[in-house]
Amino acid sequence: MVGPVDIMSIGVIDVPSRKSLFVNRIEEQILTGRMKVGDSLPSERQLEEETHISKTVIHAGLVELEQKGFLEITPRRGAVVANYEETGTMETLNALIRLNGGNMTKKQTRSFLEARIAIEGSALQRLCENRTEDDIRYLEAIIDEADRLLESEHVDEAALAEVLFRYHRGICVRSRNEFFPLLLNEFRPIIMEFWLRSIHRFGAVSNVHLAKRYLDFIRSRDAAGAFRRLERSVKEYLDSIDG
Repeated sequence: MVGPVDIMSIGVIDVPSRKSLFVNRIEEQILTGRMKVGDSLPSERQLEEETHISKTVIHAGLVELEQKGFLEITPRRGAVVANYEETGTMETLNALIRLNGGNMTKKQTRSFLEARIAIEGSALQRLCENRTEDDIRYLEAIIDEADRLLESEHVDEAALAEVLFRYHRGICVRSRNEFFPLLLNEFRPIIMEFWLRSIHRFGAVSNVHLAKRYLDFIRSRDAAGAFRRLERSVKEYLDSIDG
């Protein structure tokens, strides 16, 4: 006879707050075009009557939407839909992805990978030109972790994606630019999803081999070669999507 399920193994079930539900609803209205740039929202009192959410919660939600770049709030006009392409933040991008079921559109994917070339390409070039033996040992240690994962009969793809993220963040850290690794950390959830998809598309061995190629470029101080290889890898990923 099967015993009862251990309730502790299910974990905590989070229920979205009223503020989160309100914010998500307004975001959806804006991102789907039902609310357009320049449209005015009802007053906080009207929103309270319509949604049955307290004015305090509504006010906090509107402030959050302004911080994300979706609204512009002024004393005279109240809350007005802003052009989020001009005023948006990383939170705006997260909202766009969430609306699309957790996936990026092809246009968003291309834009994101172009940003990767700008950030990581610069980091690779700086590291190639100024690398030390300590930098090489640092990256070799992470590659060794990836190789150990490849030795398993069934490669833990999530663990490998984590190692690949740390490797490329390590390139940014060792480039000595203070902002590059912070930017990668900001994009971490999206980058992790890209690595998982890259492992699915091209295989675990191929991804680790590419990391080793970057290390070869860094060893030989070939900044131009490293940058060209990064551009090529991005093109290969985009071609696989188009295909």
